[in-house]
Amino acid sequence: MKKKLIRAGILLVIFICGVAGFSSLMNYQSTDNKTDMETASSPSMAMMIEDTEVNRMYAYADDMDVRFVRDGLTPVGTDRSLKVSITPNGREIDSLVYEVCTSDGEQVIENNKIRSFTEEEDGRLTVEFTLSQPILMNQEYALTFTLSTEDGTWNYYTRILQRAGLSTAQYVEFVNSFYTKTFAQDDTGDLTTYLEPDTSVVSNSFRSLDIHSDVDMITWGDLNPQISRPGIPTIEDISENSGSISLTYYISAENENGEVEKYQVDEFYRMSYNQTRVYLLDFQRHVKQVLTTEQNLVSNGKINLGITDTDVQYMSDSTGTILAFVQQGDLWSYNIETNKMTRVFSFRDTGSNDERNDINRHDIKIVRISENGDIDFILYGYMNRGQHEGQVGTSVYHYSAEQNAMEEEFFLRSLQSSEFLQKDVEKLSYVSEDGNLYLLLEGNLYRFQMEEKTYEVLQEQIEDDCFFVSENSRYAAWMDGMDPYNTTSITFIDFNTGEQKTIQADQGTRIRLFGFINNDLIYGVANESDIVTNASGGTDFAMTEVRIQNFDGELVKSYHQDGYYVLDVTIQENLLELSRATKVGDSFAGTSGDQIMNNVRSKQDEVFSVITSTTVRQGNVTSIQFAADSSGQPPLVVDTKIIENPDRTLNMELSSESEDKYYVYGGGELSGIYDSASQAVAKAEEESGIVLNTAQQYIWEAGNTGDRASISAQDLPEAVAQASLDAAALNEALKGQGKVIDMTGCTLEQILYEVSAQRPVIAKGENGQAVVIIGYDDYNTILYNPSTQETYYFGMQDSTDTFQANGNVFLCYLEDIQ
Repeated sequence: MKKKLIRAGILLVIFICGVAGFSSLMNYQSTDNKTDMETASSPSMAMMIEDTEVNRMYAYADDMDVRFVRDGLTPVGTDRSLKVSITPNGREIDSLVYEVCTSDGEQVIENNKIRSFTEEEDGRLTVEFTLSQPILMNQEYALTFTLSTEDGTWNYYTRILQRAGLSTAQYVEFVNSFYTKTFAQDDTGDLTTYLEPDTSVVSNSFRSLDIHSDVDMITWGDLNPQISRPGIPTIEDISENSGSISLTYYISAENENGEVEKYQVDEFYRMSYNQTRVYLLDFQRHVKQVLTTEQNLVSNGKINLGITDTDVQYMSDSTGTILAFVQQGDLWSYNIETNKMTRVFSFRDTGSNDERNDINRHDIKIVRISENGDIDFILYGYMNRGQHEGQVGTSVYHYSAEQNAMEEEFFLRSLQSSEFLQKDVEKLSYVSEDGNLYLLLEGNLYRFQMEEKTYEVLQEQIEDDCFFVSENSRYAAWMDGMDPYNTTSITFIDFNTGEQKTIQADQGTRIRLFGFINNDLIYGVANESDIVTNASGGTDFAMTEVRIQNFDGELVKSYHQDGYYVLDVTIQENLLELSRATKVGDSFAGTSGDQIMNNVRSKQDEVFSVITSTTVRQGNVTSIQFAADSSGQPPLVVDTKIIENPDRTLNMELSSESEDKYYVYGGGELSGIYDSASQAVAKAEEESGIVLNTAQQYIWEAGNTGDRASISAQDLPEAVAQASLDAAALNEALKGQGKVIDMTGCTLEQILYEVSAQRPVIAKGENGQAVVIIGYDDYNTILYNPSTQETYYFGMQDSTDTFQANGNVFLCYLEDIQ
């Protein structure tokens, strides 16, 4: 009996030890690989104008494509000297290599290594150097730095430009003086000299202000903030006539509960200088509150987001219990039942004021949220710190609510700047439940199998105006072909299953895609005979029927009225606006519009809503309302951990743009990418911006057209002097000299910029005959007649009317980069 008891005791001890060991092992496996995000390790750099830092440059871990990294523009004087500042951030700096190349990255002008630095009192290192090789005036060059440290190398990018008559130092000084004076309560008087307040408009919103805003709002009203991190001006563009500078800085303010609020402030200045003073041509300010774990964000049935935009990205689970939302590059989750707030993802480090954590060049897209609180999301853009510090890419994460930890499942790097990547990802990005990532990159639709790190192209060369995605990104559809007015089939895809279906037009008809309402597809049907050219030269696609159809092929709604045609469909949330017409002979005349309502509401819309309220101190504030009342108790606020995994990176090299695109920069950011030069110019004029091509050459600049210009007819290339209006033939004839830019659709006023830049313009003139615009003054254009080889003056108004009557057909050419 005693032996049995001893044996049983031994077995019990073994069992207990086994359970303890197994539990310990499981606990080790499930928790020991959880960690905090690695702190930033890269140095920072900036260019210097005199003794002032400008054009902050952050580190890149990869060799980026210089055509698509436009991190500020640094003017260069005739002595070609440059000065740079390095903030080591605790790193030991070994050497600095600089390289100057053409804006397209094809030709290296010079490079050199620098080993000697001057150490400043604040710990920064500075170095001055002079370019040994001359550079052309009015032509941008890419300037790349490679900084070597004891931990490896980092790359930094800017652009340089040599131009005469610039007022760079005056513009930089003005911006630094202006924004700091807005905080000086006793020294703001001269700010009114530069602002143009519109007293007819009353606004209580700090989140978006401009040159016409009330001076009291510009000087922060009752918010009473302090600068917590000064800004470093970024020169966006500069010419003899004007300059544009953007500025990002951080402020803090104390709320009624003694909590410290943090705000990011983005400002944009456009200025001119007349040798005596700076004139402010445009001013814009955008303010967004940065939420912190030290704040109580929940009260009275609302999540208080503070001063921020109202277009909040949020998503709930199917029961409406758990909400995920994004603000200022951070992902948050709130559980209504448990009153728990979780900061799921952030590059910011609690208690740190490290500027590298606040680099605002990334964003987050919520893909789905489960009833247990798990979240799938996509992080895209510049990676401030962590495993991919200094890289640009698209990362897929899964957040486990049970473990309160997130795990990276896939990373696709990019060699373009975050601005270009964001444009693509925001068009389409979706993660299916079976582990596929769908992205639209450079016009091609890709499917990535994340676990295997493989990919395939589902559709090549999709035109922007032929491709649409549902609001939750699960569905997409595109017109097969390149012409939205001549489509016989539409491809409809469910990204969650990968299934594709085709919608086919009936014989003698064409179909046109307009987008989605909820997850249902909207398209119209027109008879071939009702697709005609209108009086303005555009196309009328007169539809006899508009259909709303789901993925299963069921017709949800159909709109048709005898005697009426629908020319266009505009989608506004749950409403379709129909532009209608009646047929008059062989053309169509506009008539009263109509609407189609959609009353379907999701569980999310029933439980949550974004609202705006007004406070004395903060003005208009944004909240997510979820209930009529709440417990009144502050929520438990927690941060997450990261589950460490082997590298999940796919290094895929995308092919470069084969066709020229036109890039519009305005207001301190990439405003749009266009296939049409005239559309790009129209957008740039609207935003007082600039237009560049794929090689980063200037196509057009707002406010930089001279008062007069003249080009000698004898200097015209033979192909231009012959004035062919056939763009393809002209391009072939100019091969080796330059490339044709079809600017048809621009106004004469816009096209005179090209002449001012010494680019002759071929135009369709009287009776459709080609002429070459080789000059202008205040009253006339100067035209060259290729038939008679004579030059003559033509009145400016007559020129405007004649060119417009002939379709505003303009062709010019851009010389090859030297």
